[in-house]
Amino acid sequence: MLFSQASLLMALVAGASAHMRLKYPVPYGFDTLSSSPLSPGEFPCKQRPGVYAVTEMNQWNAGETKTVSFLGSAVHGGGSCQFSLTTDAEPTEQSQWKVIQSVVGGCPSNATGNLAENPDGTQAATFPVTMPSDIPDGLYTFSWSWINKIGNREFYMNCAPVQVGSGAGSASTSAASALAGLPDMFVANLPATECSTKEGEDFNYPTPGQSIIEGNGAALGDTLTGSGCATQNKLGAGNGKIGSPTQPETPAQSKPAATTAPAQQEPEETAIPSNPGGVFAPGASSAPAAAPTVQPAPVASAAPTAAPSQPSSTPEQPSYNSPPKSPDNNDTNTPTTPVTDGQCTPCTNDGAVVCIGSNQFGLCNRGCAVAQDLALGMACSNGVVVAATKRSIHFPRAHIHRRHGSSRFL
Repeated sequence: MLFSQASLLMALVAGASAHMRLKYPVPYGFDTLSSSPLSPGEFPCKQRPGVYAVTEMNQWNAGETKTVSFLGSAVHGGGSCQFSLTTDAEPTEQSQWKVIQSVVGGCPSNATGNLAENPDGTQAATFPVTMPSDIPDGLYTFSWSWINKIGNREFYMNCAPVQVGSGAGSASTSAASALAGLPDMFVANLPATECSTKEGEDFNYPTPGQSIIEGNGAALGDTLTGSGCATQNKLGAGNGKIGSPTQPETPAQSKPAATTAPAQQEPEETAIPSNPGGVFAPGASSAPAAAPTVQPAPVASAAPTAAPSQPSSTPEQPSYNSPPKSPDNNDTNTPTTPVTDGQCTPCTNDGAVVCIGSNQFGLCNRGCAVAQDLALGMACSNGVVVAATKRSIHFPRAHIHRRHGSSRFL
C-alpha cells in the first residue's frame, strides 16, 4: 500500500515523540493532561482525576476571533480537526457538542510525517477561530478534536473552560437558539476496531458546519469501516439536549477571569436536533444554504514556551519568516494612520477590524486596537484584510484556505 512504509516509520517514531495537546485556549487540568489519543473510556475531554480543574479561565467575547495553538511534535501528517462548544462546565457522555469550525486537512500541521521531536514544541500550525456572534454570555467548554492522517487510527480530544462575554452588550438569543443551526461533533476511531477512518486520507466531515478551513492539497476522503460507525459517529450529539451556560460570579472582563470555577447551577435543557449547518463538504448529498463570507484572520505559530502563556483579549502577535513590507506613504488608497498612544490606536466599534496604515491591523477592544503586522502580500483597507496583489495567501507551516459556501480562498 502507498502508506505502508510511512506507517511503519510513524509507528517507530511515535513511541519516542510527543503527541499533540492544546496550548490555547488553556485546557482544563493542564498539569495532568497527556498528549496521547483517547481510549473509549476517556471520552469526552480525556477523562482522568482532576480532568476539570481550571488551570486558567479563558475569556472569549461573542464574535471575537482567537488564535488556537498546540504543543507537541507528533502531528501524524496532519489530518482533520473540529472546534466545538458545549454549555456543560463539566461535560459527560450526555453532553451535546456543537461545531463552530472544521479544518479539513493540514491540522494540526501539513507536515509529511512528524515535526522535530519536542514535547513542548510550538511549530504546529495555528488557526483563527471565531466565537458565534449571537451566543449569550456564560461559561462554556471548548473542544479541539482531531482525526490523524498517518499512523494508527486515533481520536484526540482536549477541552478548555471558556467564559464568553459579549463584545457589544448581552445577546438576545438563548444558547439553544444560537447553537441550534450548528452540526454535532463527529467521532471515529474510538476504538478503531469498531469504526475506523482510512489511513492517508484527510477525513472529510459529512457535516462540517458553516466555517471551514481546507488544507492546501488535502487528500480528502470519507472512508469509514466497522460495524460501530452508526453509533460512534453520533457520540458528539450526546443526549441531543443543550442547556443554558452557567453564569460566572463576576461579569466578563477583557482580561482572563479568576481561575477558580464558579459553582455549577442546574441548566435548563432544550432539545436540539442534529443539524449539518449551512455548508456541506464536497460530495454532500444536500445543497447548502447561503453562508456569509468571512475574511480569514492572520495565522502564525505562537512563540515557543514550555507552559501556557497568559492569553490576551486579542489574538497572539503573529511571527513570520520575513518582516512585512513598510507602508507606502504615496499610496492614495491607504487610509491615514490614526494617531496612537503607545501601542493603542483609539477606536469606537468594539470587535471591528481597524486598519493601522496599510500593513497593520488591530481588533477594537474597549476603545483600543493594538497594532499587529499583516502577513506578506496582505493589506488592510477600510477595515477589511485583503490580498495586496493577488488572491494567493501563504501561511507559515500550514497552507490553508477557508471555505464558505461556494467561495474559497485558493
